Amino acid sequence: MLRSRFHSPARGLEQFVRFYVQREVRIRGAVVVHPVPARAAAMIEFVFGDMIHVFDYGQGIYRKSPPVVVVGPQTYRRVELRLHGALESFVIMFQPDGMRRLFSLPMHELTDQDYEGHSVLGSFSSHVRERLGNESFEERVRLVDEMLLRRSLRSASFDGISAASHRIIRSGGRVELAALADSAGLGVRQFERRFIQQVGMSPKRFARIARFEAALETKARFASRSWTDVAHDFGYYDQMHMIHDFAEFTGETPTETLTQLETVFVDKIKMMRSGGPSATAVANSRLIL
Repeated sequence: MLRSRFHSPARGLEQFVRFYVQREVRIRGAVVVHPVPARAAAMIEFVFGDMIHVFDYGQGIYRKSPPVVVVGPQTYRRVELRLHGALESFVIMFQPDGMRRLFSLPMHELTDQDYEGHSVLGSFSSHVRERLGNESFEERVRLVDEMLLRRSLRSASFDGISAASHRIIRSGGRVELAALADSAGLGVRQFERRFIQQVGMSPKRFARIARFEAALETKARFASRSWTDVAHDFGYYDQMHMIHDFAEFTGETPTETLTQLETVFVDKIKMMRSGGPSATAVANSRLIL
């Protein structure tokens, strides 16, 4: 059994947290491969039960994920996860600059990296994991909401770069970067430098990854739509342009990537396609692998 459950953050946290997701694994005698393609969001993952095995493509080795891991935004498919046994992982998926604002972290140093939680967050990581313990998903959401809301009272301010990165996500990457720089009151070069520091990558690459995420989710939600229509909707020159981006960010074709997504988020995608009341439970979320 592999199930993923989503939840929105509490009111007041939306500017910091995109959503929470809990992955519940009960798999014996087999292994589920969970690919990790390019991803516009940073995250913190708390693992309970059996550990997750991570295959690192660059080093060609397997390693065990620590109980708490901080993962920066990803610009390519750097690792894949191997899931088996009995485990739960609770993930805080942040807004583009949410982790920086809450924890004062240099996002450009976290890009395409993952670190053991204590080495980045100090005692906060072990304290949160201890409190989450054997709690239900709903109680974990309540506890993390409570702790992050307290932390938000002393967070960095929401500025022009924050607004620009949120706008890129909401638009699915369909924005003019010069217009974003102008809205932020910055020249284009200064805007790009600040964006890299606060979000972790250039605004152009961030917009490309946001568009890839949005195109993939749209196809997952509306199975009857053709890939050609999806490519047109999100401003790709043509379907080959979209295929090129998917190959760069996932190492796979759009159809292969969708199949992987459907395996990981099978329950969520079924609900979305059915149009039931829970289909829109997580506002503006992305089904991020």
